[in-house]
Amino acid sequence: MISLGQAHVSLELREVFKCGTPLRIGARAFDILELLINRPGRLVTKDEILQKVWPETVVEENNLQVHISALRKALGTDRDLIRTIPGRGYMLISGDEDQTHNARAGAGMGESVLTSPFGCPMLRKSDLPQDVALIGRVTALDDACQALESAWLLTLTGSGGIGKTSLAVAVAHRLSRTQSVPVYFVALGQLNCSERVIDAVACALDVGGVQGQSTLDAVVGRLNEAEAMLVLDNCEHLIEAVASLCAHLAQRCPTLKILATSREALRINGERSMNVAPLDVPEPGVSRAHILCSDAAQLFLTRLRALDSCFPSDDSDGLDDQSVELIAQVCRTLDGIPLALEMAATRASALGLYELFASLRDDLHLLAGGLRSAPERHQTLLASVDWSYRLLTHDERQVLGRITLLDGRFTLDQACEVAQSLDISRAQVMDAIVGLALKSLLAVLTEGPFKFYRLLGATRICLVQRLKQAPGTATSTRSAGQCIELLAFSAPPASLSTLRATRVEQEVDHFHRNHQRVLATSQ
Repeated sequence: MISLGQAHVSLELREVFKCGTPLRIGARAFDILELLINRPGRLVTKDEILQKVWPETVVEENNLQVHISALRKALGTDRDLIRTIPGRGYMLISGDEDQTHNARAGAGMGESVLTSPFGCPMLRKSDLPQDVALIGRVTALDDACQALESAWLLTLTGSGGIGKTSLAVAVAHRLSRTQSVPVYFVALGQLNCSERVIDAVACALDVGGVQGQSTLDAVVGRLNEAEAMLVLDNCEHLIEAVASLCAHLAQRCPTLKILATSREALRINGERSMNVAPLDVPEPGVSRAHILCSDAAQLFLTRLRALDSCFPSDDSDGLDDQSVELIAQVCRTLDGIPLALEMAATRASALGLYELFASLRDDLHLLAGGLRSAPERHQTLLASVDWSYRLLTHDERQVLGRITLLDGRFTLDQACEVAQSLDISRAQVMDAIVGLALKSLLAVLTEGPFKFYRLLGATRICLVQRLKQAPGTATSTRSAGQCIELLAFSAPPASLSTLRATRVEQEVDHFHRNHQRVLATSQ
């Protein structure tokens, strides 16, 4: 790996990484960068670049300027490492004497220093994202920090947009402050190749392969220098590779702590998983004070007030009761999912609360407007659900498409009746339900020895929208179109599933009565 400020270049992989995440750089732009890297501190003329990069094509000089501009944009604050020599060409520099002096001074104060390809030290900047104030996560933050005291690996699980990354960043900052633990943050969301997981980790640790030493050995060596924490963010699409790497690091790095975020647990020895739940939402019929104090309403109002200067700045009489009730309904519709609430606040700042709620009832696909800095899967609610959908097996997709018929909580028997058919057996449906629950697409509710399931309302509507857009995804005796038609124009029939559900409810009630009787007898 070659370090260029905060960026790292792998000539073998033809990739440029920043904070462990590959940057989008075109093939021609990378060819130019490779040419500059191979001639550090020396002028590379425009003619040389044009001949090397476009050997059999005549191109205009402004084409070269476009690619140089793209490289500088990718380097961000280190854009000046590519210097223009007016009228002649370009040069890749290592920084001036002042930067070198400051880097050495920083190293004397215990900061990490990189070696550039030119032999000059370059000060490493923190890769950990900025710590932001969390709403409704005080208990979760405490629980996660406590879990890491006894476990070497903690995986934060939950549905898309639930706030796993924000919580992981908060945990990392707290432990970094309170225990002086060096933290390495690895963003895996944009990686699409399992083989590159170790390269992303190596970039975050600022280590490169030494002659005769593998990248993995270099990573192990760095992590064994002192107690450290590795944060692996968005692991679900690379779950096998991440699980294998973590298991290997556990054997060779005895003091290492790993904090992972994923829509499903890694399922390896020594792992503790912690489900990140939605924010609490106000129940129907509660008082104005209860609505405004709920975590979901607090997050929604915080984001809305930041975007709309005309919205009342406090919860006084300026915020009328009708608006408060609409806020409660929005929070319930979105099931307290932080990403959805933030997008809804963006929409409310332009449309108002009434129009927002009216548009949400059946058109959650309209929810968009995530942070510009957020990954594509967090730019719309549909994109977030689609990210999870693509990671499902064939059977899981089949079953998920069919259980959209079930509104509210349901039993395993109800799921089997809706999803079972000639092409998918009851056993396959049961396996799929387990898989959907483990991958955070089904909420699991516990009552004594009984389990109930529920599709979050926002997820369910997004899935219906997805099935409308791709009706061929559910090839079965119940096609996607039939599922949607049933969902839109008829309620689930009061058939055998209803009777089974009633029986389960009776069994739950019977269990509670017996439990109370046992308690009374023991007293």
